[in-house]
Amino acid sequence: LRFLKEDPWQRLEQLRERVPNVLFQMLLRGSNAVGYTNYADNVVRFFVRQAASAGVDVFRVFDSLNWVRNMRVAIDAVGESGALCEGAICYTGDLFDKSRAKYDLKYYVGIARELQQAGVHVLGIKDMAGICRPQAAAALVKALKEETGLPVHFHTHDTSGISAASALAAIEAGCDAVDGALDAMSGLTSQPNLSSIAAALAGSERD
Repeated sequence: LRFLKEDPWQRLEQLRERVPNVLFQMLLRGSNAVGYTNYADNVVRFFVRQAASAGVDVFRVFDSLNWVRNMRVAIDAVGESGALCEGAICYTGDLFDKSRAKYDLKYYVGIARELQQAGVHVLGIKDMAGICRPQAAAALVKALKEETGLPVHFHTHDTSGISAASALAAIEAGCDAVDGALDAMSGLTSQPNLSSIAAALAGSERD
C-alpha cells in the first residue's frame, strides 16, 4: 500500500480468486485492528466484515498485554462474519523460571479459558520474540489442549535460533498446527524453515 500504491482489498480479492482452496489468515490486534491506535467498535466490526467478505478465512486476534476484554469486539465480529477466530496468547518470560513466576502455566491456562469462554475456535501460542524453548512449547501445548479441548496453533520466530526445535516439541506434544516459512524466507526474525520441519517429521506419525 505505502510503496506499491496497491489497493489492499483489490489485491486480496485477486489472490482469493486465484487461490480458492487455501485458507487465508490475517493478524488482528484487537481494538487496534491493523493500526497502532484504538479504533471505535463499529470501525473494528466493519473492517472484519469487509476482510471476511474479501476472502480472509482465519483471523488471529491478540492483545499485546493478553487482555481478553480488549479482544472481545474483534472476536465477536469474526464470529458474526462466519470466519474462524484464533485467539492468540502472547508468550513472554520463561515458563520455568521460578524467580519470575508471574508468567507460569497457570497464567497461560487462565488466558486460554477466557478466550474459550469468549468463543474462539482455535487457540494460538504467539511467541513473537522467539524465546519459547522446546520444553516450554511442549508443556504449553499439552496444558492448553487438556484444559480446553480446542485446537492449538504454535507461532514463533527464529530470533534465538531455537524455533525449529520448539516447533517440533510442540508437534510432539499434540499441537495441531505450526507456522513455518519457505526456505529462502526463513530464519532469523522470520519463522523456522518449513522444509526442515517437514523433513524432521518424515516417516513419523505426524508426517
